[in-house]
Amino acid sequence: MTDLKERYDLCMERLAQIPNERGEGCFFTKAAKLALYMDEIAKMVDDGSYFDLSIEKLQEINDRLFVFEDDATYAESFANPAYAVSKAGEVKGQVVAYVAHRLTSSIYHIFTKQLFRRLIVLELLLELYGLEESGADVSEWKNAVYYFEHDYFEENRRYAVYNQFVPAKSPSVEVYNRIDPNDIRSIYYYGYKVGQSEKDMFNFIASLPEKDIDAMAYTYTNGYYKGFVAQRIDFSKKKSVQVYYNIGMERMIAAAVKKFKDMGLDSTFVFASSTESKQADFDHKYDIALFLDKKYMDNFAPISRKVFEEVKDEVRAHGGPAVIEVFGEKDFEPESKKEAASLDEKQRALYAELLNTSLLVRCEFLPGEERSFTIISYPSTDIGDNFKEVFADTVKVNTLDSETYKRIHQHLIDALDTAEYVHIKGMNGNETDLRVALHELKDPSKETNFENCLDDVNIPVGEVFTSPKLTGTNGVLNVKADLFLRGLKFKNLKVTLKDGMVESYSCDNFDNEADNLKYMKEELLYNHETLPIGEFAIGTNTTAYVMGIKRNIQQKLDILIAEKTGPHFALGDTCYSHSEDHPTYNPDGKEIVARDNEITAKYRKTEPSKAYFSCHTDITIPYNELGEITAYAKDGSAITIIKEGRFVLPGTEELNVPLDEFFGK
Repeated sequence: MTDLKERYDLCMERLAQIPNERGEGCFFTKAAKLALYMDEIAKMVDDGSYFDLSIEKLQEINDRLFVFEDDATYAESFANPAYAVSKAGEVKGQVVAYVAHRLTSSIYHIFTKQLFRRLIVLELLLELYGLEESGADVSEWKNAVYYFEHDYFEENRRYAVYNQFVPAKSPSVEVYNRIDPNDIRSIYYYGYKVGQSEKDMFNFIASLPEKDIDAMAYTYTNGYYKGFVAQRIDFSKKKSVQVYYNIGMERMIAAAVKKFKDMGLDSTFVFASSTESKQADFDHKYDIALFLDKKYMDNFAPISRKVFEEVKDEVRAHGGPAVIEVFGEKDFEPESKKEAASLDEKQRALYAELLNTSLLVRCEFLPGEERSFTIISYPSTDIGDNFKEVFADTVKVNTLDSETYKRIHQHLIDALDTAEYVHIKGMNGNETDLRVALHELKDPSKETNFENCLDDVNIPVGEVFTSPKLTGTNGVLNVKADLFLRGLKFKNLKVTLKDGMVESYSCDNFDNEADNLKYMKEELLYNHETLPIGEFAIGTNTTAYVMGIKRNIQQKLDILIAEKTGPHFALGDTCYSHSEDHPTYNPDGKEIVARDNEITAKYRKTEPSKAYFSCHTDITIPYNELGEITAYAKDGSAITIIKEGRFVLPGTEELNVPLDEFFGK
């Protein structure tokens, strides 16, 4: 620690000299001033005086800390690749933008008290300043970033693994333990950008009666527990859970963390802010292009295994993530910038391999069949003036009666299990015309293709799903209405499948077709040349659909809810990825046998890197664009499930009640 402090003090001394050596508009002056200000705040955090400040002063500090990534000034920020490149040229500009982004990200480490993680960014900044002073070739700038990432790779992996799986050594716990769920000033104790959204959410959650808070926490934590029960995973062996939440929900989270503790689980955390710049995140999503090469890829697996081995018992005892998402945040349409770092063709393949390798290594230490998860979502206060009504509707949607849906779903499953394939057609301008092939059941009395999905891992209740056969799955999938996936808008998304694999794709986001294809490849195909269809599902939560229409938030619904409002199709891995050998059963006792597709069945035991794609993106056709879903048996007989947006299968008519009450019969 002494050596780190000495290195840090030397950095501070040198940084303090830069503003006197460079002009006001210079990147290094701005970065040095931010680093010096961060040092002031770090000292206040260390001595505790920061936590005595007024909310007004805390907001002032927060605004100053995030000077590089404030949406109001981002157009002329050095974290913006377009601006940085305009000032420094292509290579230097991309490096400058990268460092500005890394410096901003290290604000979090003021509050985790991770001096090392702050220090290494400052040393990189000073190394680049030395290169600027000496007039070094631009290649040296890129080399500085390259060696920075390669040299600190093991430390970065150790930080990530410990943060997720080891509560006793997780920096996120250091942050969470400082939070007072009854003090709004706590939203400034994370080191994340804070705005009106976080303050409004905190105040709203603070206004709810204790019984509502307890009910929300129960729905969330009980859903997590029920996932283990449904999948017949031994919960008694689990000792930790990773809790994901947006700043502002502290009171509900405190109740949930206590319930997890009562279950025997310690928590680690992932925090999020609605106010952080989404354009900045979009601009920097492929900063890895500055240093990704075969050497980096070759080191990834062995170093990752080494780190996992250090804490293998803690990893094996981890239960998986418990995620709270938000929907209805301010609209965001990403601007595609040619100046932003981007992957070349060789790196695209390496990046896809990297994601897959990361998952495969984790599964060596925490097998897929030994973990579960839960996801639930609530509206952001940014959704509009009717936020309170939307929130109340969402709570209702999240707590619909599971037994009712279990019964209705069984009618759907019984009909679908007679089918060789299902035909899905769009209407009202939707060009979907898709045939989905289903696995053949050897013993229909004991086997089923479809999972009866209730209110456990994916809250709310409301879908039946399967892993389709690839061979024989052909046609066009289209969503005419604006579609949001992971907060990114897709206009008129269209995908053509041939034998279950993506053959072509398009959208109408940008005027330039090349930009549309690039956007689709990066954000839907995750840089793979093609992907299989990993899931076909029929969403049954018509209450959620009506909520979307009634509150005029249909395009803002989180995918977790949106996928329940019509049929959806996932591109990528199946829902049983890495746990295909773990038997899974429906409430009626039948085993769900459609856990593989042709790719996983062929490769997962011999060449797992070819079996998985490390992505799973749901694309939902809303009921008002859905003309027909019909199941066809081998003998040609047909059973229609949905016709013109209404459930017509006997036993499912109850699902039309919310539709009929709102739209009329």
